[in-house]
Parts: sequence; structure tokens; C-alpha cells
Amino acid sequence: MEQDGALPPFGYHGCLPEGVHETTLDQMRERFVINPKRTYLWERLEKFLHWATTTEKFSHAYIDGGFITSKPNPEDIDVILQTRAHYGPEAFGAMEPFFAEGIDTIYEKYSVHLHFWCEGFPGGLSDFRRFFQYLRPQDAAPYGLREGTKKGIVRIKL
Repeated sequence: MEQDGALPPFGYHGCLPEGVHETTLDQMRERFVINPKRTYLWERLEKFLHWATTTEKFSHAYIDGGFITSKPNPEDIDVILQTRAHYGPEAFGAMEPFFAEGIDTIYEKYSVHLHFWCEGFPGGLSDFRRFFQYLRPQDAAPYGLREGTKKGIVRIKL
């Protein structure tokens, strides 16, 4: 993980290099807010993260999707909120307001595809922190990359 908040350059396929890259909101803004579409998404992401932060129930947000690539006009932002509490009633309590709002409503309001993670999730549940580090076949193929090629995601402390 990057420790100083600086993000590495994009690879030739327009993604961050493999791994989880620790950064700050200021560094993210500097790197990814480069045009009106990205400014629009950024403003929505900031509002969403403000909501998550005010609950004081999440330790980190992992950011993925077209927003953290070289795509000039990404459609949305994938966000994984990691609860402070381990798997159990307290972690579910942290997630509950977001489910009550509605995952589709969150997407409409914030352009965020929302997922959650907490330590101790049962093995049958997807760890999206790992899942999002793989290029989708349709994103890998144009570069001659094989399915399963890894890319980077961003992590910010809340």
C-alpha cells in the first residue's frame, strides 16, 4: 500500500497498478477531478462519504470503478464501506440506515454502487475489496490481457 497518499501512475490499460493504494480525499480530488463530469461525480461522492463519516461507524472506504481509471467520463463510483465493528449485530446496525435508504436510491442520489465489508464476514460472502481488484473480461480483452488480470483500488481512512 502507498503510505504517503500519492497514487502511482496508471498502467497502459488505464488502471492503477495492482494492490490497495492508501490515499486521502485531497489526493483523490487532485488526481481524478479533471473535467466537469468528474467534478459532478466527485461532489456526489463527497456528500455520500460525509453521510458515512458522520455515523462514526466506518473505518475505511475503498473506491473502485471508472472514476479511479483514466476514463474521461466515468459513469459511477464503486464504494465499499468497512465497518469499525466486526461481523455481528453492531456491524449490521452500521449498515442498516443505508439499506433503509435503499441501494438504488443511493445510486440515484450519489452515483455510488455501495457494498460493505466487516472483519469476520462468513466465507460465503464476497470480499469486494478483493473482487474489485480484477479487471472484467470486457475491460481486459481490448488490451490483450487475460481474464483475471489484477488492477488497483483506492482506500481512504474515514
